[in-house]
Amino acid sequence: MKPELCIKLDYLQERKNPAEIFDAMSLYINAYRDFGQLMANSLGIKGDFDFQLNAIESGSILSKLSALPGKLDEIFESACYKSGNNTFAELVNVDETETEQQVEELALNIETSLADNTPEQIADPHIDRQNLAYVLRSFSLANEKIKSGESVIFRSSNGLKNECRLNTKWRFTGNPKEMFQGSTQSYDGKLKLVAKISVNEGNSVWTFRCEKIKQPFSARIIHKEWLEKYQTGLIQPVGVKDVITAHVSYDIYTPAKGKGEPVIRNAKIKEITEIKRNTVYQHELSSF
Repeated sequence: MKPELCIKLDYLQERKNPAEIFDAMSLYINAYRDFGQLMANSLGIKGDFDFQLNAIESGSILSKLSALPGKLDEIFESACYKSGNNTFAELVNVDETETEQQVEELALNIETSLADNTPEQIADPHIDRQNLAYVLRSFSLANEKIKSGESVIFRSSNGLKNECRLNTKWRFTGNPKEMFQGSTQSYDGKLKLVAKISVNEGNSVWTFRCEKIKQPFSARIIHKEWLEKYQTGLIQPVGVKDVITAHVSYDIYTPAKGKGEPVIRNAKIKEITEIKRNTVYQHELSSF
């Protein structure tokens, strides 16, 4: 079955200013179109992400949409909806997103979800952070049209397991025009790392510490062969006193003056070459 996105808006009966309902639906559709285009761009996929309307159902407002035929691969379209649902699920217990760091964390998780749901031969995803801020603002503007007691649900492929109920109280309060205007420097080489916490699960995103970097940072492990062995238990869990030697790439983003401290972005563990178990303590990292 071709992937399909359903946007369902349950509105209050005898609602005042009913035009807001249709305005909200239009805003959600346009925001999701821009979100899809952002994800397509992150993978280097050429083409426009745009919707066609398949059906409208009565009762609540429910629009069934799919990407225009021939524009994008069905595998990517499905990955887009899964990544979108993962993103909105992260905002369920969040009332406000404002800072560059919050946008950065969402971008990292979107990249991880896209990487997990697309074929290996597709380019490693990289989300444009400022454009993501604009997309988040668009979804926030749609949420502002929703009254207390109303709900919005995104569902992909007509499956309940792919259903995501939006937190319509969530707001994006940052200014996209003023975000991510700093400078970026890139690093690609070997580092010695320690996991910030013991890692018992084989998730692809871990948090590390490193004397060279001077701050904790999250990185996605793209060394798939190593990660598969870790996930199947062939490699014992990594503890907080274990030292990992790895080939790492990352960007150091320095915000505009007065906008905050430098942060690590787009960090990837390309290859893990060695793990020293419980032999080096944290105070010894300064010798690396």
